[in-house]
Amino acid sequence: MRAKVHPFDFLTKYIPLLTAEGFEVFGEEELKSVKINRNRPTISFGITSGIDWFDLDAVVQFGDLAVSLKDFRKTVRKKERFIKLADGSIGEIPPEWIEKYKHLFGLGEDADEKLRFGKYHLTLLDQLFDSEQAIKADREFKEKLEKLKSFEQIKERKLPKNFVGELRPYQKHGFDWLYFLHEYGFGGCLADDMGTGKTVQVLAFLQSLKERGDLRAGNLLIVPRSLVFNWQREAEKFTPRLKILDYSTPDRTEDLAEFDDYDLVISTYALVLRDIEKLVQREFNYVILDESQAVKNPLAETGKAVRLLRSKHRLTMTGTPIENNTLELWSQFAFLNPGFLGSADYFRENFTNPIERKADENSVKILRRMIHPFVLRRTKEQVASDLPPRTERQIFCEADERQRKFYLDKRDYYRSLLLKMFEEAGLDKSRFQVLEGLLRLRQICNHPVLVEKSYKGKSAKLEMLIETLETLRAEGHKALIFSQFVQMLKLIEKELKARKIPYTYLDGKTKNRHEKVDEFQNNSDIPFFLISLKAGGVGLNLTAADYVLHVDPWWNPAVEQQATDRTHRIGQDKPVFVYKFVMHDSVEEKILLLQERKRHLSSQLISTEASFFKSLTADDIKGLFS
Repeated sequence: MRAKVHPFDFLTKYIPLLTAEGFEVFGEEELKSVKINRNRPTISFGITSGIDWFDLDAVVQFGDLAVSLKDFRKTVRKKERFIKLADGSIGEIPPEWIEKYKHLFGLGEDADEKLRFGKYHLTLLDQLFDSEQAIKADREFKEKLEKLKSFEQIKERKLPKNFVGELRPYQKHGFDWLYFLHEYGFGGCLADDMGTGKTVQVLAFLQSLKERGDLRAGNLLIVPRSLVFNWQREAEKFTPRLKILDYSTPDRTEDLAEFDDYDLVISTYALVLRDIEKLVQREFNYVILDESQAVKNPLAETGKAVRLLRSKHRLTMTGTPIENNTLELWSQFAFLNPGFLGSADYFRENFTNPIERKADENSVKILRRMIHPFVLRRTKEQVASDLPPRTERQIFCEADERQRKFYLDKRDYYRSLLLKMFEEAGLDKSRFQVLEGLLRLRQICNHPVLVEKSYKGKSAKLEMLIETLETLRAEGHKALIFSQFVQMLKLIEKELKARKIPYTYLDGKTKNRHEKVDEFQNNSDIPFFLISLKAGGVGLNLTAADYVLHVDPWWNPAVEQQATDRTHRIGQDKPVFVYKFVMHDSVEEKILLLQERKRHLSSQLISTEASFFKSLTADDIKGLFS
């Protein structure tokens, strides 16, 4: 393949070389009429501060000729290396400048011959100081930058007197960090691991603001429906002086003026979406999103709705700030600090694609540096050294001849169907059928009756599971049993009833969730808790259990981890054992192996089912059905 040469490269570099080698260049006189400015350009910057913004000025010189910031920015944003100067000559922009200044000129907004940046762009402007370019900045900018760069040694604050309990050292640091955000007016994401106490850090912070007189009325907390009760209970326990309004019920108030009588209003993502036209009419003091991965999709209506809310301060809380791809990070920051990462298209072109498709380390470095002060993440291994150990193992189940034949027949059926579809329609148009086929095979691994009600045979996995439960009960253990399939939970429930083994149960239709939790936590006679993964994978504190059984290993490691963290969390004083039941030589075993291989091949963590299937090739899928 021939390398492409830019016309001006040809004029400035190759014509002189050809002439020097004795070649006769026809039209040389005409070429000489194209003036080339051979000066290497210089650039200097000036930064001045406004109330909530910074203005950047730049002076670009090619020898004695100056280039306007507007023209220079336009050229860099187009990734062009040559620019026409005031005298009609052509100047060459150093190639490294295109990469060095693309975010600077891409994220700034035009403002009277200057570029204007938001207060959160301090970290972006700070990167100028890594270069050798001349920079003049006013004292206010330098002071703010210095404070921001030292945020890890932020000022310590006293805990509120009406906070009931203690904060661990890392939780106290999180409390101080929330004050740092409050002082600057930044939005931030508290991204500690599941089960490390994000809720208590935020409650202590809100109580402290109240005691200082800084907690203005109208603070909105948005959570998944399953977490409303958890927040109410935690507030009663740690901050009983906070006045809480439950705005998550069908009979919720119609008069938003009532919000003024409460310190914190709790609602759900679904109700905020439903009531958004009314809620946008009010300006809140704080809007806080818990389990904020709920707004990870920038195109989803829920994400669009929360970005419409008006507030002075914004926080998000999540143990999984990125589940699938970097665009999810953009979606959260579009809520936290609007405009900070540019438009979705800009972010996709300049961060998502370079990071995920090209594994570009420089883009990773720039993005990490930009968001660093606004995301506080501590893993369980880093901060909860006093947590008991957790042991994980896979339990392989051997299907009998009847179940194996049923599985193989269905596998061959879907394999034949998919191979034909691949040939006729291609992989992209066959993904729905792939999902269906894999779903059916997974159900057969649990029990063939989930696919064919008339099936009369046994299930190796169900037998192994019940045998395990009987052993755990005899040894005095308590266990959580998770399944993606409610009907599988019903089969387990039937077996427990037949053996008169006590249990409690929770799925999406369960109304009295908190009563079920209390029953399991406080009643030593109930050894087992059957839980639907979707309904009970987050928001439950179940430290009475010391075993976690995943009946059908979820292909999303983050979701599976969240479910395990219902018991392996602060307050647990017993070693935790995690069992994953896998049918041997089946799609379950192959999908887990394939996922591990994909994880090593790519820097992107494949942790959602949708993303996982998008990453599969036709050969991968054929292997799953082999």
